[in-house]
Amino acid sequence: MRSFKTGLTQYGAVKNTEAQTAETKTVTVAESGSVFVQTRSSTTVTYTLPAAAPGLEYTFVCGNASSEILITPASGDAIVTKIHAAQDGTALAPAAGTGIKNTAATNVAGDFIKIVSLDGTTWYGVGMAGLWASQ
Repeated sequence: MRSFKTGLTQYGAVKNTEAQTAETKTVTVAESGSVFVQTRSSTTVTYTLPAAAPGLEYTFVCGNASSEILITPASGDAIVTKIHAAQDGTALAPAAGTGIKNTAATNVAGDFIKIVSLDGTTWYGVGMAGLWASQ
């Protein structure tokens, strides 16, 4: 795993950018504001989120289309977003505790999702590219 520290960007502070090659990554509260780039060349990279809390935010990026990204919330937390970024994109709100994924069948390098928590139970997709589905 390789980390790159960054400073202020035009749009705000990015705490950390991390290339992810392991199959699993437990995301921590301290990593809020980080960008995780999946660079694995096969199988699924699973990111497990911490419990939702106001102000936490993370961005996940597909860096290799031969793998897929799975984002799993803490038990009881929900993820609410769309299947894609189009204005008329279908809502994607799997059952609490169920994750979302950017599958190798449809993903391309550069697909991403930025999620934030506004409360203690739900993650919201606030920016995305590519197709995302329920786990």
